[in-house]
Amino acid sequence: MLFDLHFWPTALLFAALSAAFAFWLGGTASATSSSRRGYDSDKKEISPRNLAITAAIITFVIDLLLQRINLYYFQPNFTGSFFGYFSPLFVALLVAIPVGLLCSGGSGKAIGRSVVAVLILFIVPLVQISFNSIGPDNAKRFADLPNITIAKDTDIIPPTDEQHLVQVTPKMAELKARTVLSSKGNYSTRYTIGKLTLQAIKGHRYYAAPLVPTNSNDTFWTPLFGGRTESPGYVLVDAEDKEAHPQLRDGFKITLYEDMPWGMNLSRFAYTAGYDKGELANATFEVDDEFQPHWSITYITPAFGDIVGSKISKVLLIDVATAEPKLTAYEQGAPEIKWVDRVVSSDLIREYAKDWGLYGQAYSQSSFGAWLQVFLGLSKQDAMTPADGDEGQLLSYTKDEHSIFIVPMTSRSSTDHGVIGVLAFETDKNKAVYYPGLRGFNHGGSVTQTMFGARENGLQKYEVENLELYNIYGHLTWVAIYTKSQSLGSTGAAIGFMDARSQEVSDVAYGTDLQSALREYATKLAQGSNGMQTTAASEVVSFEGKIWRIAPNGASWRFQIVGDNHYYDATTQVFPGTPLLRDGDRVSGTFIDTRQPQVAVRELRMVGNGASSVSPAPVSPAAPVEKQ
Repeated sequence: MLFDLHFWPTALLFAALSAAFAFWLGGTASATSSSRRGYDSDKKEISPRNLAITAAIITFVIDLLLQRINLYYFQPNFTGSFFGYFSPLFVALLVAIPVGLLCSGGSGKAIGRSVVAVLILFIVPLVQISFNSIGPDNAKRFADLPNITIAKDTDIIPPTDEQHLVQVTPKMAELKARTVLSSKGNYSTRYTIGKLTLQAIKGHRYYAAPLVPTNSNDTFWTPLFGGRTESPGYVLVDAEDKEAHPQLRDGFKITLYEDMPWGMNLSRFAYTAGYDKGELANATFEVDDEFQPHWSITYITPAFGDIVGSKISKVLLIDVATAEPKLTAYEQGAPEIKWVDRVVSSDLIREYAKDWGLYGQAYSQSSFGAWLQVFLGLSKQDAMTPADGDEGQLLSYTKDEHSIFIVPMTSRSSTDHGVIGVLAFETDKNKAVYYPGLRGFNHGGSVTQTMFGARENGLQKYEVENLELYNIYGHLTWVAIYTKSQSLGSTGAAIGFMDARSQEVSDVAYGTDLQSALREYATKLAQGSNGMQTTAASEVVSFEGKIWRIAPNGASWRFQIVGDNHYYDATTQVFPGTPLLRDGDRVSGTFIDTRQPQVAVRELRMVGNGASSVSPAPVSPAAPVEKQ
């Protein structure tokens, strides 16, 4: 801090302006006299000019210090009113007015000038904000910011890669990360684990966090005198496999951190690099596909009138693999940063979703009166709002290897838990799709309670974490992780799936591992229990052939077909005559493709009776199955 020269020119300029204003106020004083008692008493008159000079000197010294603190620590955005310099101008008047009034003896002229200056300072921004915010035309501009398109009523959110689901919650990752810190040298005595961030590296999901210095010599004294303390690397925690050991990746020289003071502060590094006309948001520690560490920052600037609204101006990528960080700015969606997961933050998405839900509908744009009623909350017509809670905010990874945020939308009624549509936001660029057909189911707390009440969870009473809304097997599906709390985090116990449109405890597919839970879920979908209906988007596959072997398997019957390597499970709900099927019978039907050998039959028909026994074993896989 002591050697940083970035902020002195601006601080000197506004300290001079503050001194000039104090001089102007101090000059309104009346001439006064003061007695000097000594060997021979005399009186000396203090002129208004001398008082004004005194006010200017005092103001300059105080304001220079405050301007330096404001510019260095608070990093004001140079956008908006007064050519973007509202913040230093405010500090300048904050010092000049009291000093000028004191030196002027509280003269009427000084008071009047101060009142006029304060009114101008605050009325100008208020007029600008009002001009760019009030009314249906402005409402439409705000609603258009997220670039939302409307899907068909029959469309569903992009399919989720069920084989790469996130099974480790942030609390679980935190507990695992702590264990690896003490695995090497003196790392545990000098560093702590930073904020863990979910991300995809080479198509696999991890939590990544930098090692952050903790000792005062590293965090205070070194940066105070212009130095930077180096961190040797970062921690990776597997987000897909709860049994995988965390990794400690070192050999780097990380010198920038989110919450460190002075020259080691990440946002200050970007601010002093010239990105001072917007908000430095969404600072995220991300690792590229070569396992090199970076920080990404979304540079957000005002969208309208240089004063209101939020638009993504640039994506700042800071390479911190070496001691001298390197900052590069990119446009959102640039192919060079395709691996960056979070260009659009969850906070910005909720801001966009709220504005679009309130002002993106026909009623609020129809007239000023309608807009005002929606703005004041007097009318809820056509308005919607993002559902409370953080479901959907973890990141949903699709089968085509990109990530989206899922935001259930509900009405503005505080007692309403019903979803009336779903927004799917891209995370690498400002773009979203609204699915109006995804409605008629609950969100949030009631879903958590239902999944907590799963029969298999009856004795253990594991807690439910990471409630997320996915598209699995063509069904809108709630997925939750069951965990056991620990003092330093939590441990994983199971994973649960539930069709969003069939919120019944009996419909929760519960498994201690992913594959068993997926098989159970596919079985429940195939049986269509409690009103669950398969959709046109379901991955339904047809089959037909001769039964090679069939045998009871719990509440179902398992069979194989000659020339097919699948194991088919069917129940009497699917086909009442299932218990009467024998080896050699010819059957046809459909199943939901889970990309596993074991599948649940959705439809089953008997095509013809076979012999009492069949000796040939399956000889080779059948030709590729036909998808409907």
